Amino acid sequence: MKMSKVLIGILSLAMSISMITGCTKTNSNGKNSEGKTEISVGNWPAKEGDDLTRINNQKDEFEKENPDISIVPDTWAFDLQTFYSKAAAGQLPDLYYANFTEIEKIASGGYYSDLTEALKKLGYDGVWNESVLKLISRNDEIVTFPTNAYSLGLAYNVDLFQKAGLMNADGTPMQPKDWDEVVEFGKKIKEATGKAGFIIPTMNNCGGWISTPIAWSFGTEFMKSEGEGKYKATFDSDEFVSAMQFISDLKWKHDIFGDNALIDLDEYFKQFALGNVGMIIAAGNFTDSVYKYEMPLEKIGIMAIPAGPKKHVTLTGGYTATVADGASEEQIEAAILWLEKSGKTFKINDDSRANADKSYSQMAADKKAIGIRGLSVFNEATELEQLITEMIDKYKNIDLNHVKLYNDSLSDTSIELRPEEPVCAQELYAVVDGIIQEVLTNKNADIKALVKKANEDFQHNYLDNLD
Repeated sequence: MKMSKVLIGILSLAMSISMITGCTKTNSNGKNSEGKTEISVGNWPAKEGDDLTRINNQKDEFEKENPDISIVPDTWAFDLQTFYSKAAAGQLPDLYYANFTEIEKIASGGYYSDLTEALKKLGYDGVWNESVLKLISRNDEIVTFPTNAYSLGLAYNVDLFQKAGLMNADGTPMQPKDWDEVVEFGKKIKEATGKAGFIIPTMNNCGGWISTPIAWSFGTEFMKSEGEGKYKATFDSDEFVSAMQFISDLKWKHDIFGDNALIDLDEYFKQFALGNVGMIIAAGNFTDSVYKYEMPLEKIGIMAIPAGPKKHVTLTGGYTATVADGASEEQIEAAILWLEKSGKTFKINDDSRANADKSYSQMAADKKAIGIRGLSVFNEATELEQLITEMIDKYKNIDLNHVKLYNDSLSDTSIELRPEEPVCAQELYAVVDGIIQEVLTNKNADIKALVKKANEDFQHNYLDNLD
């Protein structure tokens, strides 16, 4: 892959010559003319405003604290339209940000500097959430620095669970171990309350997104890399047909889905907040989406994602910071120190502690749910996780037993974390939306035929057109 990157650079030289000659790169050691270690930082705000003022103040403070380092603002933000040409020309910011979906592209193309030794030197050895560490590592190299993450679980309505006899005496819910038990729980909820047991959204790409962990857990592989940026659609499979049959059966066989099969994400959360459905797939921050519908805090619960017949897996996402390839050791360390200054690491200082207290205090005043943890990129022993525990203990306004099974699942390494598919994820979700809508509105839908056509269309319309 390193050789292919060189060839790409040669081929793009003619197009990029004006950009290259105008570039003010530092010398090979990452030093500028003043002898300072210089790093350019991407995603710098381009417009005047609070964000620009804040980050400029942060830059001034950082450079006073680290007089041997110079920060150079770069307004470029990750997009595939420009990423490869900038990478080939050596013009990526020294520190650039991207979603988890881009980690594989960054790693396979070699567009990173290995962070492993610098992280060890700066005290990051042994601090990672092991599941997240697997996502950011390739061949014993740490490719990128995750700054935040989420994972999907199973949210539930505590009141409906109580009425259906699905709550334990200690206030924790009964945990459906697999999707078959989700169906059984859904039947009990429907029988006891008349409400839908379980739903998924079906519109605006959200059905494809939310159903992804179901499909994976049935053994679905949506696509396969064929090298050189090419992919083959592979979901025309018995496994994916079985996953879509499961979703069809929610309505036509088990009668736990509810009447409306055309649900966007807002309606999805609205129905849950209003108490019209017992269970939904959601990330830990789903409470932000039900807040506007004034869902009573005592009814909010979430637990681990159930397992499938082939895998116990959930979808994860988040944001990472990558040091571009070719960086010197000093630049790599400077980039990590900048991330620390930006509050994106496990290290806590007086400012971050005060900001956390202010944030949680405001959430409590707004009566937003406090007690559900997010997927941490670090382990429970770090200062950051201890601070979060302190804040939850101080400001919690929900029964922690109602969310204990989800919070515990965040450190359960038996549950596989998988990021979104590496290319055309939104287009894939739209294609899957179409299948889900059909199987939930047509009792006699030919699922195998739908899947076969969707796989062909996805390949022809999207994967075959990748640059």
